[in-house]
Amino acid sequence: MSSCRDWLQGYVRLKVIGNNTERFISLLKSKEILVWDLEPMQDGYSFFICRKHVRNLDLIRKKTGTKLSVMEKHGLPYLLFRYRKRKFLVLGILLCIAIVYYGSIFVWDIHVNGTAYYTEEEIQRRIEEEYVALGTRKKEIDCDALEDHLREDYPDISWISCELVGTQLNVVVKETLDGTEVIAEDEKPQDLVAAKDGTIVEIITRNGTPVKKRGDTVQKGEILISGTIYIYDDYDAVLETDHVTADGDVIAETEYTYSDSFELQYYEKNYSGREKTSVLLNIIQLEIPIRMPGKDYLHYDEMRETHTMKLGNAYILPVSLTILKQKEYEPVRKEYSKDEAKKRMEERLERFFNDLREKDVEIMENHVTISFDDGVCRASGSVVTWERIGYGRVITPAEQ
Repeated sequence: MSSCRDWLQGYVRLKVIGNNTERFISLLKSKEILVWDLEPMQDGYSFFICRKHVRNLDLIRKKTGTKLSVMEKHGLPYLLFRYRKRKFLVLGILLCIAIVYYGSIFVWDIHVNGTAYYTEEEIQRRIEEEYVALGTRKKEIDCDALEDHLREDYPDISWISCELVGTQLNVVVKETLDGTEVIAEDEKPQDLVAAKDGTIVEIITRNGTPVKKRGDTVQKGEILISGTIYIYDDYDAVLETDHVTADGDVIAETEYTYSDSFELQYYEKNYSGREKTSVLLNIIQLEIPIRMPGKDYLHYDEMRETHTMKLGNAYILPVSLTILKQKEYEPVRKEYSKDEAKKRMEERLERFFNDLREKDVEIMENHVTISFDDGVCRASGSVVTWERIGYGRVITPAEQ
């Protein structure tokens, strides 16, 4: 029944009336003509039937002396017939369907999630420029190879997953700067190594062999807790070597360099209330203006709002509509006093501290100083912190 109701094939709803409607239905069954949704009516029956079987009903109608009438028509053949005088409309619909189907075999969007130290835009731009450009055929993309390339490019990423969903490449990463990371999903032997330079203030080993101790100075990439375990005999000779997933907490004293500046003179925007709107149609890399107002304002803020064509959440197509809004303003020159500038710089420094605290970094010493020079407010110095620096690095077969 599902093939008969296929929209591309077409189907109709008929009404049969007369004195022998029951015999008409019986003959349909005996000739194996499929009908569905058979319903009794006041003077007969109504039912659905495939378009291709309608011509077979004429002989049965004459034999039973019944009458047939069409109640409804459904499907592509009837739609095309209805718009037979609008050939360009039908052609446009068919062309649109073909474009959507053809576009679904390419990747048109790269989505990165899980970043902390790196930005999603940074990793996305790296993928587009070096490995997977937008418009690449999905069958040409090797997700395993892409994962290996990104691990080499970003050593602070301990776990990464690439997956093709519809026309979208989803990249999920897990960074190492938030603390000790264990690749439990793979259950592969791994060492715990340093994510950055520092001096160890505390080390707790839960699994593996500690290589460093409290007070040791370590550099980025050095092994802190080894995933290699040695079993010795009574004479301190190695009997057996095993490889495990090293696990533990390593807290080190680290240092961040801070530098920031801004000019005391600045311009404040006095908005006039006037604004203009432009509309652009984007197809792949082609930008087609649909509505463009007159000359731009001398000073204005521009806001972009892009609406991308989607079929569900995963099928993103290379067609979008961009709305540009320009808001006019007049720049008014002003100047910070030293007290105002110092307060503003302290607020910017505090935001930097809050970003560190969100990553579970404990601030121990602040050596940042604020100064004024040639109309510029500057802040420079270093910040001493305590933070976790251990992350899991898989032991390669060559190291085993």
